[in-house]
Amino acid sequence: MSQVELFPGTRSSISRALIVTRRELRDTLRDWRVLSPIITLVIILPIILAAILNILSPDLIRNLGRATFYDRLLPFTTLAIGFLPMSFCLVIALETFVGEKERNSLEALMSAPLTDFELFLGKYLAATLPTVLASIFASLSFGLVFTLMGQPFPVEPGLLLTFLALNIVQALVMVAGSVLVSTHTTSVRAANIMASFIILPMSLCVQFEAVLLLNNLQIGLYFMLLVLLVILLLLIRAGVKIFNREEIIAREGDNVSFKGILRGFGYFFKRTPREALAHQKTGLRWTPWRFYRHDIPQLVGLYRAPALVVLAAIVGGIVVSIWVSYWPVVQEFRDSLNLGDSLGGTQNPICQPNGINSISINGFQGITWQGLFINNTVSVLIGSGLSIISLGVAGILLLIVSTGPVGFVLGFFFQLSLNPWPLLAGFILPHGLFELPAAILGIAAALKISTSLIAPPAGMSIGQSFQFAIVNYIKLLGLIVPLLLIAAIIEANITPTIGCWLTGGTV
Repeated sequence: MSQVELFPGTRSSISRALIVTRRELRDTLRDWRVLSPIITLVIILPIILAAILNILSPDLIRNLGRATFYDRLLPFTTLAIGFLPMSFCLVIALETFVGEKERNSLEALMSAPLTDFELFLGKYLAATLPTVLASIFASLSFGLVFTLMGQPFPVEPGLLLTFLALNIVQALVMVAGSVLVSTHTTSVRAANIMASFIILPMSLCVQFEAVLLLNNLQIGLYFMLLVLLVILLLLIRAGVKIFNREEIIAREGDNVSFKGILRGFGYFFKRTPREALAHQKTGLRWTPWRFYRHDIPQLVGLYRAPALVVLAAIVGGIVVSIWVSYWPVVQEFRDSLNLGDSLGGTQNPICQPNGINSISINGFQGITWQGLFINNTVSVLIGSGLSIISLGVAGILLLIVSTGPVGFVLGFFFQLSLNPWPLLAGFILPHGLFELPAAILGIAAALKISTSLIAPPAGMSIGQSFQFAIVNYIKLLGLIVPLLLIAAIIEANITPTIGCWLTGGTV
């Protein structure tokens, strides 16, 4: 996609946007209530942490070990300290539009001879620069102060660049989400409440990055960076697309009515997704036939983009697992279990009565299709719930963890010069044809719920967008649950037979 398509406008429009940016930065730098916390988080806190770690370093090295202290603890501190200023700088982004409205200066700004894109870009850059610079300076000041105290620099140059890239992209994602929230709320208080849907996912990302770092899985940091870049592009594109100055000025206070909420859910439930988006009156009465004939196909098409994002993440996780299977430490673990002898023998150990998984021709011993159905359904619901509060990141990671072993199997078979395809086609494909699409649709629908709060469809408020996404998720359960039921029955009763037949095993 070219730059003109993603950021419509010419160089002159960017110059006009920078006028807004300079105005916002000038106001920000004049406010001591904003500067004081930024200075504290960027300079004072790194100095304090560096001094504490320097004083405690002998004890920490003795208790944790030199490698753990220098290769794990110090890099993690550098990563975390770069994230801290973002949580405060988020306030600047949240007030970009709704703050102007409360100060009665929004109408004067909106009447300026600027396009919607120029206004959005100017405000976005003004909120981005303090956040990004604060994150960079916090990490660098900690490393510099720690070095001046006679210690080695806490992070090697390559890993430091990775940390800075992650913090910069996370800051850009948080600001993009905050600006979108600011355009669709009517008070600063409401915007601050909505900020939890931005801070929580990013906090989970930092925790996951810490897990990867502490376990020396730096390749996962690059994958996280790629995922965050995709989310950033989607948020910016959505912000440019749905920004409308007339709606921002005309939007009044948000009044909550329980009857109105129920009426809204009923409104979206009675209409097909296309009719709800077009605000048209339904011409078809709700029936199970209409539900599966119109609603479900429209939802599958509507969620095609998030489903492709989830699918791409799964494929990427499998590819990474194949690559990890070639690591020496993983190969040593494989050899310690004698998997080479087991997988390369004349009999398939999986199909033998006392084999690895104790599979019999009647299914998994001790496991019924009812148990598999309940387990898979609960897993999809938990993954969906985590996705809602993490912009889809947690749900996608759960899918990657559950499908990642397929990559290890492929990697092991490739290393042993064995053909893995009969095993995968027999033991995964029969039920996977139903189970995997159900899981992908569930996480994609949950991803839509989380993004509905920051990127509502045209003509919908945040509340309506949230209701619309929840109703769509409930409707999709009408497809997801039957798919999981079929998958459970096949997995318990048919998959073992097909798998053992294709692999030439015995039962």
